Amino acid sequence: MYAKMAANKLITGTQFRQEYKKPKPGVFLFFGEENFLKQKALTDLREKVCADEAFADFNHFVFTRENYTPDSLLTAVMALPMMNDLKLVELYELPFAEFRKKDDMNGLEAALAAACDSEDTLLVIYTTPSDFDPGETKSRSALFKLITKYAVPVEFAHETSQRLGMWVQKHFSAEALIAEPTECAYLMDVVGHDMVTLTNEIDKLCAYLHAKERDKLEKADIDLLCPVNKEIGAFAFADAILDSDNEKAFWILGDKRMKNEPVPVILASITKVYTDLLAMKLCADAGVSSDDAAKRLGMHPYVAKLRMGKARACERAALEAAIDLCAETDAALKSSPLDEYVLLERLIVQASALRRKKVF
Repeated sequence: MYAKMAANKLITGTQFRQEYKKPKPGVFLFFGEENFLKQKALTDLREKVCADEAFADFNHFVFTRENYTPDSLLTAVMALPMMNDLKLVELYELPFAEFRKKDDMNGLEAALAAACDSEDTLLVIYTTPSDFDPGETKSRSALFKLITKYAVPVEFAHETSQRLGMWVQKHFSAEALIAEPTECAYLMDVVGHDMVTLTNEIDKLCAYLHAKERDKLEKADIDLLCPVNKEIGAFAFADAILDSDNEKAFWILGDKRMKNEPVPVILASITKVYTDLLAMKLCADAGVSSDDAAKRLGMHPYVAKLRMGKARACERAALEAAIDLCAETDAALKSSPLDEYVLLERLIVQASALRRKKVF
């Protein structure tokens, strides 16, 4: 049906910013863990392609879970830009995990092929880790392979600690606040390296320091105002278990063991993630937004957004099976003579076995 094409060569987010300062026709797959840089690159494209607001509605098409169909995407690709050489078409956080039928893939491929041949279309496929699985570097997923026959894959990975530390420091400097490298490094240790999360926490800390009429960040400020890390850390651990990423799960568990974190507390945090995910799954199925779900469940809005994305990609049976495993592990903690961390390791292995049996 379509001409056989070789997969496009992967480039980094930095290479994309350098090579495509001036937008031009093409198809790009934005993927990777660093959503902040990914979103910034997309925002820059929007501002450049749709600079004339009078014609923005005619030159900018956004497709999400709510309005995407293969036919509507193809229609947008074939449309002529108005008073402009280029139009921007976005596939924004589509539920790729739900693309099961052959028709889903064929319809998507037809539109991608048309976009690839177009001389006036810039198509960006914007994904997040919760809605798109690229596979491993040496073993890419079938969807990744299909898309990259037509799209240039652009990977937005987390920045190095050194570059990220400088970025954090500049954020505080822009607010006329002093943040020493040691405090910046500590903030990254507490919050993590995700730039969206860091931005939220930096904004919170800046507002606090201004309110207190202080000009210097202290470690005590971070300890006081940045409690989200425990939620995000538990989510990363539970996410690794649910995805059968044993290497990552064992690495996180080893780090927790080195810090002497109590096993019952670790298990409770994992269980809460799964019960929250199940609640978010029910909300998503009922059409409730992540912001409204956050209010109903008393959850941090950022955490709710992360979990809503993951919940949409999960089967209800998978979440219920994970909760059952947690309950079994909790019972074993109270009765088994085995080392408590061994029981958590067993939980990881059991979850992986269920995944192989396609329970997840």
